[in-house]
Amino acid sequence: MIWKYLKIIRLHIVAGGILAFTLGALIGIANGGAFNPLHFALFYATVFFGDLSTHYSNDYFDVQRDKFSIRKTVFSGNKILTANPNMLPQARKISIALLSLSLGLAALAVVFKVAPIELLLIMMGANFLGWFYSAPPLHLGSRGLGEVSIALAVGFAIPAAGYLSVSGHLDSWYAFFLLPFVLYAFMLALSLEAPDIDADRLGNKKTFGAAHGVCGVFGLILALASAVLGMFLFYTVQIKAAPINFGFVSAFAAVPLAAGILGLIAMQKRKSAQTFSAVCVFSLIAFNILMIAYLLILKL
Repeated sequence: MIWKYLKIIRLHIVAGGILAFTLGALIGIANGGAFNPLHFALFYATVFFGDLSTHYSNDYFDVQRDKFSIRKTVFSGNKILTANPNMLPQARKISIALLSLSLGLAALAVVFKVAPIELLLIMMGANFLGWFYSAPPLHLGSRGLGEVSIALAVGFAIPAAGYLSVSGHLDSWYAFFLLPFVLYAFMLALSLEAPDIDADRLGNKKTFGAAHGVCGVFGLILALASAVLGMFLFYTVQIKAAPINFGFVSAFAAVPLAAGILGLIAMQKRKSAQTFSAVCVFSLIAFNILMIAYLLILKL
């Protein structure tokens, strides 16, 4: 039975959180931040437990809608709770316990002056979005705010926590990455929902995809990837004395752009949304890995 509860955890989402947190920390280190293994582990623990909480809460509150999902996608859940409704009460308790652990650790870190108050505020906001993404009465994911919730939680909160773990505060240097990362997280949300558009419509879930279809989704994905590349190119031209070379960052940003172009072309030819949503997700993973590798090389 324990194994069934563990199977609710989506390891690819955990891995993505590790990459985003690590990238935020390395951006801080590039700007003079100091790496402390204990701080890094503690700050990440607040993210980790909050992240795990959403795996259980989203599956718990979406159990009825998941019945409409017929296709098994690369990044979908295992529908454990749909097949085992007797697990629902315990899954809810696990989610609440993990959320409490995330906020409790952040609060203790602030009380003992290990972390700034910003960490607790960020974790409060991220856990709020994670819980009410599916939970009543807000149901953010079903009311047209799901993509925004994911964009803020994944694109801002997680890398910001990583940045705080080495810098101790958010500053103007992090601000250069705030909007690009939020837009990439918005692209991630759209990519993940693209294969589930039919299920979302059957479940009366108001997502961008349900309203505009797969071509609309991949058109917006392409627009977001283009905007991020445009910002990094602008930084390359305008910022002369930066801790990193934005020319390299712009080159890395070409990967999600290429995925967006391929995805939109494929949707216009009525290809599989599942395949090209995975391409877009992996392009974002590739961007993170390239950035992490570059920053590690730069530091070493």
